[in-house]
Amino acid sequence: MDIYLHFNGQAAEVLAFYEDVFKTSAQIMTFGQMPHDDNFPIDDAIKDLIVNSNLKINETNVMIADSPESLAPPLVVGNNMALVFNAKTAEEALDIFQRLAENGTILLPLEKTFWAEQYGMVKDQYDIIWHINLY
Repeated sequence: MDIYLHFNGQAAEVLAFYEDVFKTSAQIMTFGQMPHDDNFPIDDAIKDLIVNSNLKINETNVMIADSPESLAPPLVVGNNMALVFNAKTAEEALDIFQRLAENGTILLPLEKTFWAEQYGMVKDQYDIIWHINLY
């Protein structure tokens, strides 16, 4: 299980702080480093913002990203954190995703992405946001 934290333009600052506090280093990808997609052009204003990062704190993966309002719902303290489930099989990813979606809300459908075989985001019936990954 991993943790995902979302910020509005402060992800680089947060990462630098956590790297210093926990004496670790992050892997970072900006919006500008994403593969080009004509259907999803990246505005110059967000190219330097972080689309995904990962740092280890002890044995826990903590992922941090910026969630600009042009691409994500407005951040409110409480919805800027998510739990990440890394599935071992496509069947497991689909089962977990569907079960969490029951009486919940699908935020992003489970589908292939450039970084994962399957990825989806769902808010469960208790308002907990989950990212489901199959690498």
